[in-house]
Amino acid sequence: MTARVWAYVMATAATVYMAFAVWQAYLFAKSGSGLALALAVAVLALPLIGLWLVWREIAFASRVQRLADGLAARGQLPPELPRTPGGRVVPAAAAQEFTRCEALVANSPDSAAAWFALAWAYEAGRDRKRARAAMRHAVALDDGKAGPAPTNLAEPG
Repeated sequence: MTARVWAYVMATAATVYMAFAVWQAYLFAKSGSGLALALAVAVLALPLIGLWLVWREIAFASRVQRLADGLAARGQLPPELPRTPGGRVVPAAAAQEFTRCEALVANSPDSAAAWFALAWAYEAGRDRKRARAAMRHAVALDDGKAGPAPTNLAEPG
């Protein structure tokens, strides 16, 4: 299955879980006891936080996909990098791509395409924290809502 299908399967499972949690919270609250009411609140709090996190990730993924589709239509996607037999990006290729993308961002700091490429370069270098920060900035630029550029971005790894 693709990552998108898995994301929707997990979101559906979380929704079903939340429905059961709401029912259980209702049963606790209906009992009338103070302790049961506290349990009802606790039973609802954690699943609500979980659903919010799932929703946030799916919303971010859809914005990234929209940006990627636009870049693909304009022929601005980053190049495919060589991979090892195990499927990982060759480290030397990742380092070279990072250098190229870092220069792109330096020359065009307001370009969503440059930040998207930098995010992929971080991902290729297996620095997911910085990859997400760069991708969030790329999406914000694409949405016209960009604040200051992330400052914690340095050599990957």
